[in-house]
Amino acid sequence: MKVVISGGGTGGHLSPALALGEELKRMRPEAELLFIGTRAGLDQQFLSRSGFAYQLLDVGGVAGHGVREVPVALVKMASAIIKARALLKRWRPDLVVGVGGYASMPAGIAALTLRVPLLLMEQNTRPGLTNRVLAHFARRICVAFEDSLPLLPRAKVQLTGNPVRFTPVNKPCPQPETFSIFVLGGSSGAHRLNLGALKAFEILNKNVIKFKILHQTGAADESLVRSAYQQAGIEAEVVPFIYTMAEAFAQADLVVARAGAMTVSEIALAGRPAIFVPYPFHRDRQQEHNARTLERQGAALIVADDEHLGENLARAIRELIDDPARLRAMAERAARAARPDAAATIAKACLEIVQEAA
Repeated sequence: MKVVISGGGTGGHLSPALALGEELKRMRPEAELLFIGTRAGLDQQFLSRSGFAYQLLDVGGVAGHGVREVPVALVKMASAIIKARALLKRWRPDLVVGVGGYASMPAGIAALTLRVPLLLMEQNTRPGLTNRVLAHFARRICVAFEDSLPLLPRAKVQLTGNPVRFTPVNKPCPQPETFSIFVLGGSSGAHRLNLGALKAFEILNKNVIKFKILHQTGAADESLVRSAYQQAGIEAEVVPFIYTMAEAFAQADLVVARAGAMTVSEIALAGRPAIFVPYPFHRDRQQEHNARTLERQGAALIVADDEHLGENLARAIRELIDDPARLRAMAERAARAARPDAAATIAKACLEIVQEAA
């Protein structure tokens, strides 16, 4: 069995892609896998560590670009589709899996032109442009959240959850002696969240609240954030990126994070209470919709990313620190919302499509 897994650009697409690849190899050790990603994102960083075969194409997104940039992006996309088609013709896969995002478009279209079965994965509650286009031609669409079901072709969609690449480490939550907070802006960090968190901790530090901080900043803000903590006299572990997410979540009594789809899924799997600060500039408020899936279940709070972020974040953190029973209840509700078998469910769907095609 030969499977192409296509997509990337961000950790939010690459992480579930690799989780699926690892599960397919566990189920079928003889399976041959090829990842097709983009040179524009984090693909080289992720895929070079994975041990899987991969090819990177020069492709960028079209949505959200200015008028002058769109023609260039379209030319790159057309060229990437031609190269992906040639690659698929040589490799002759039994199935192509698109994990969403612009980087999955070339192989997805190439699969359709070559009549190779296509399965799509949608991480967010609101499907992106690529998956909305390809959904009409896919054999199956695996979605992470129930909110996505009415937004895609009903006969093809399957609720699976997001495949996550770690096994949670059990640890009671919270620990009142040393309250631990994990700040997470996603795979590339989040500048506005970084600044808001710094402001919040400066306020809380003045109130003599004892806490310890693990802060994933992204590469761009690492030195800025580390320096700010030092100047404020706040002890914090500052890192640009974290590969061992299970350990990071296990240490946390509270997570403060953006609300990318994989972050929401990972927090649920880890069973941690969360304060989400959704990215405010998506046209369809994608991260806010993701965060609502846990907020509605009493597992998370949402704080708006506005001019009062630092103050409002400090207030929310203080309220939760002062209410351990609420924190425990949030953690339990988060764990109930998790779908730990997502990778296996999607892998089984892949095998079913290959068997049907054969």
